[in-house]
Amino acid sequence: MSAATSDPKIVYGPKVNLDGVENKYAGTPVVPWTPPQPGIDNLGLYSVDTFAVPGVGEFTVPFDGWVRVVRSEPTDAEWAGAEVYTNLIEMKMVGESEELGTITVTLNPDCLSAGQIRTPFDPYAGEGPSAKACRMAVGCIFDVPKLGMKLYNKEPVILTIDDVRSIPPAGAPGKGQIYRMLPLYDMAHPEREPVAYLTSLRFNMGGYLVKEEM
Repeated sequence: MSAATSDPKIVYGPKVNLDGVENKYAGTPVVPWTPPQPGIDNLGLYSVDTFAVPGVGEFTVPFDGWVRVVRSEPTDAEWAGAEVYTNLIEMKMVGESEELGTITVTLNPDCLSAGQIRTPFDPYAGEGPSAKACRMAVGCIFDVPKLGMKLYNKEPVILTIDDVRSIPPAGAPGKGQIYRMLPLYDMAHPEREPVAYLTSLRFNMGGYLVKEEM
């Protein structure tokens, strides 16, 4: 299983310390408007991705799987001022396409996929608690045996979730911020031109899983 390495070549954000951080599984309470202590969230993850393969076509593929996210210590005990840094440490998503076959998505171990949860800058915010925004820059490997290739992105896939009212934002919908097309390269020939493009990504962050579902 591809997971983050201790010394990645590409770093998309601050590294979160894993030492002594407890794994969180099904049954962990999620309290709205409350910044939790550090943890490793083991969550379900669902997405619908669209790929364009030059000379072959465009294909929309549903994926189902899980992700492990480590969270930092909140910068503030109160929700309003709390900022939390995150790293993806492991992921597995599997999708089926009639044209492309089975596609397995894992983390690129050469990348530190990192993100942040904080309250957006909004001079017009009213009274009361404000929802936060979550973003994550991710390096992926798309294993497509039917094409005989493992594809990867050199530019990060930016995953975003708005209206975050709890951490983790379990059950929240999000999207990949992709401008028209994100190039995907063949890992066997990284110096060559892109062989495919990711053109759309929508996802839903699921809730906590039991350990056996990982």
